[in-house]
Amino acid sequence: MTTSTTNRQRTTEVPKPLTSPGLAAGVLVLTAVLCLGALLGPNLVADELGMTMTMSMTHYMELLAVHQPRNLLVFMALPVVLAETLAITELAILFRRGAVPSWVRTTSRVAGLLAGPVMLAIFLHLMLNAVVPLTLAGGWRGPADVVAVGFYLSGVVPLVGITLVELGLIGRDAASALKWHATFIAIFLVVAHIAMIFGMLDPAVLGYRMLHEH
Repeated sequence: MTTSTTNRQRTTEVPKPLTSPGLAAGVLVLTAVLCLGALLGPNLVADELGMTMTMSMTHYMELLAVHQPRNLLVFMALPVVLAETLAITELAILFRRGAVPSWVRTTSRVAGLLAGPVMLAIFLHLMLNAVVPLTLAGGWRGPADVVAVGFYLSGVVPLVGITLVELGLIGRDAASALKWHATFIAIFLVVAHIAMIFGMLDPAVLGYRMLHEH
């Protein structure tokens, strides 16, 4: 009876793939390339920070609305698609455990390894080209603007965390890795949706008034 129970536990345990030094080095190189590109490459929000608003919107919405479809793909579609892929594959792994197809695990692993470097590059680009200039110039459009951008950028923490889990730096055994993975996905989905809600809010609702209205 004990042997049978042990065998069932082994078949349902989620294996945690080993991370080779080569894979870790590859992720590190990818992260370095993306971050250098984010810091030294073209400013994707250029000409928008100093423009006069034609309608009342947060910088979050303005960022996604200009330079269509580039900005929408880079700043919204890319991180959200990675996160949603992780969420869907995570559910499959949790429900099916040992019976989950190998391609589902591979998809989850690839998305997890890419999510951190991609979001870190976005974070650095927006900090350099949007957050710092807006803060120095006093250009924030009220509380809704700050909350939207702040929660959007905070998504870097859970997505980098997921990459660290995939690299075996967080949650070194299968059970704890699975828990950390699910936790980080949940955190990202929460902060991303808070960013969306406040980002789509008219800043005037929380007291912001455009300069030309004074």
